[in-house]
Amino acid sequence: MAVGLAGKVSRRVYSPSAVSSFFEVCDRDNTGVKIADPLRIGSRGGGFKLKKGTYTLAFEVPDGSDTVLINGVQTQARTTKRVIDNLRRIYGFGPVRIEHTVELPVGSGFGTSGAGALTTAIAISDLFGLNLTLSQAADHAHRAEVESVTGLGTVTALAYGGGAMGLVTEPGGFSLGRVDAILKDYSEYVIVCAWFGPIEKSTVLLSEDKLTLVNTHGREAMQRIMEERTPEALLRYSRVFAEKSGIATPEHLKLADAAARRGAVGATQNMIGNAVHCLVEKPKLDSFVTWIRGAIGGGEVIISELSDSGPRLLSSP
Repeated sequence: MAVGLAGKVSRRVYSPSAVSSFFEVCDRDNTGVKIADPLRIGSRGGGFKLKKGTYTLAFEVPDGSDTVLINGVQTQARTTKRVIDNLRRIYGFGPVRIEHTVELPVGSGFGTSGAGALTTAIAISDLFGLNLTLSQAADHAHRAEVESVTGLGTVTALAYGGGAMGLVTEPGGFSLGRVDAILKDYSEYVIVCAWFGPIEKSTVLLSEDKLTLVNTHGREAMQRIMEERTPEALLRYSRVFAEKSGIATPEHLKLADAAARRGAVGATQNMIGNAVHCLVEKPKLDSFVTWIRGAIGGGEVIISELSDSGPRLLSSP
């Protein structure tokens, strides 16, 4: 059993965020039977890793109870708490406090629950000297996301250390899934998002009728994107997916189409979130942001550079 010192704090852990552009839910085997093992459940899909991310600290609380704070506010954070519970069953440590600093909106298709789960697993490992490998930490985070119904493939994409324009080509936890990437100079681009507030994504992930459409058009999008292997194709076929799957709203589709006409490489709705993300070449950024701020009315504009890194321990809290 690993035991930490009273009052001990982990090193700070960083993970990029991720915006998903399309996906296919993979929760059944080849015979159509539901998969029981969370590590074998996952998704195929693609999107973009964002430099704006999540920073996490873990504290030992000898005389307290588990708490999770996001940007200074105590919250339920069910995925983070599931990571804590799952690790505790194996390693037997006491109560902890997890502090997340999240640079993007929670519950909006920016991969914040996956980033929080991944950084929590790494921070707890650092706090108690568990010496988890990246694959082990990522598998614990993936399991927590699946069990909490907050995501399917985000952790696997985040843990992959290469490619800002990523494709999860085979489902499952990090130790089982397969990740690829479109090779472009990501420093030439930024992601510009129009955000309109959080949604409850489990209403999509738990609906069998919706999943039938999602999976049909998600498979088709992956096939088309892999034939062309460009950021333009990634967003073009993701836009088609968003409409044909029935997930996107007419308003978001209209905004995505207008963004493409106004100079974005492409645009589509966040999967799954009340937001639209646009890939923009840096020389066009100022004029594009001026346009989209005027176009969205009450929404918020979020800008992030892309990232090709995975999670990492930082030198100090």
